[in-house]
Amino acid sequence: MRHRRQVLGALVGTLLLFSGAAQAQQASRLLSLTLPAGPGPHPAVILLHGCSGILDNQPMWQQFLRDRGYASANVDSFTLRRVSEICTDFTRVRTPDRVRDAYDALVEMADRPDIDAQRIAVMGFSNGGVATLAALTRAVESQLMPGSPRFRAGVAVYPDCALTSPRFYAPILTLIGELDDWTPAAECVTLGQKIAPGRPAFTTNVLPKAHHAFDNLNQPYHYDSNARNLHKHNGYGATVEGNRAATELARQAVEIFLKQALVPAEGH
Repeated sequence: MRHRRQVLGALVGTLLLFSGAAQAQQASRLLSLTLPAGPGPHPAVILLHGCSGILDNQPMWQQFLRDRGYASANVDSFTLRRVSEICTDFTRVRTPDRVRDAYDALVEMADRPDIDAQRIAVMGFSNGGVATLAALTRAVESQLMPGSPRFRAGVAVYPDCALTSPRFYAPILTLIGELDDWTPAAECVTLGQKIAPGRPAFTTNVLPKAHHAFDNLNQPYHYDSNARNLHKHNGYGATVEGNRAATELARQAVEIFLKQALVPAEGH
């Protein structure tokens, strides 16, 4: 509980950023915790779902991570708030709430003896990708007490990069489809160009011929006219489609990125 006390203490008085998130503080945030073979301590990845909640892509990523020596766990931001989806209305669960959920999960994960607290990344999908970017901003880091857990790196999968400041405290990999009309790839490319020299790396991989939700492999081509879309003139409508080739490219990129970003610190 040492890490939890440090982080929660730092967040007292920051209700503008973390308003509405302090629900069920004692409930575990780590769902479907998956550990690789061996006693550890293991590097770990915390997964933040998209606007539809936890889908089939997340167990796929958990198996992928386990096979490569990473622990992982999902964070459910909806059930405790009695929300089933926010694709049609992002205000049902706001990004600051999801950031708080991510840090609650981080301190819980970091307190486990089988986890290396210095080697934990966050990986989010769509709306969870937005939360991933927000969680790694300098503005959020400035609210954490010295010595409390930080994320070592972040992977944002088809996030809306137009919603985030270009000041991050950890390296980030973004993965986004070339044909994504819900969270356009150009926004992430532009965000990367705003990163000041000497800051942690911000890398965007644009995946050819891929739409939003490319890693939901059972998702057929579908245009959802009810999806809230800040990049459409009428504010609604988005295309989703699974894409096996794009997912394989994404998996390769994530494997390389995590191997570099979560390298053991000296002395480990």
